[in-house]
Amino acid sequence: MKVFFGLLLIVNIAFAVFQWLLPYEQLFVEKKKIAAAEQLQLLTDANTQVVSEAQVVARVEAETDALEQAVARIEKEVEAERARLVTEDSSDKRVCYTIGPIKDKARAIEISGRYSGKQAVTAIKSSLEKEYQGVMVYISGHKTRADAVKTASRLAASGITDHIIVNNPEQSNILSLGVFGLKRNADRLRARIEKMDFKVETEARYRERTIYWLYAEQSSEADVLQLLESTDNESGISQIPTQCLPG
Repeated sequence: MKVFFGLLLIVNIAFAVFQWLLPYEQLFVEKKKIAAAEQLQLLTDANTQVVSEAQVVARVEAETDALEQAVARIEKEVEAERARLVTEDSSDKRVCYTIGPIKDKARAIEISGRYSGKQAVTAIKSSLEKEYQGVMVYISGHKTRADAVKTASRLAASGITDHIIVNNPEQSNILSLGVFGLKRNADRLRARIEKMDFKVETEARYRERTIYWLYAEQSSEADVLQLLESTDNESGISQIPTQCLPG
């Protein structure tokens, strides 16, 4: 028992010395206080810019308008490109020609029937035209018909018997010696009569008559019709390509 109390005394003495050597504050260090969380600040207090609802709506509308304009521009460009690539074929699908001149109406109707029977659209047109007859050789200057007859008798004595006395509004009692289709034949007769001391004249002669023309048009996808006959060509009738009338 004595030993126990002795040990207890020694322990107390040792504790007293230890405490004296090491202060209490160092032995039981107070835990460092944790800093309190910083107080939250209002946005207005923090000098932060606040965006209003009206500004947000305006910005969205502006971006929407810009997007719509961009879409419209793209659609316009696409449409222009489509129009460039896919062009409508507006070329004339017709072949047209004129047939003539035709001097007889009945013949014009008959030729028109040939073409219309082959699905060609036809139309007959007429015009009053001067038809060339040839060169007339004549002697003028006769005051009376009797004077013209005397001249004819003198020519007949030299073997020139073809003649006729004609009158027109400009001149009367003209002794016509014939109308020649070829000018060289008229010039030959003129030179012969001039050697007989007659004053001879020549003049191109025309006459007015109704001439018929046939207008025809057909599809350009078919072969061009060629329905004129050899007798038509011999009569001077031709098929002439022409510009189509407005359809």
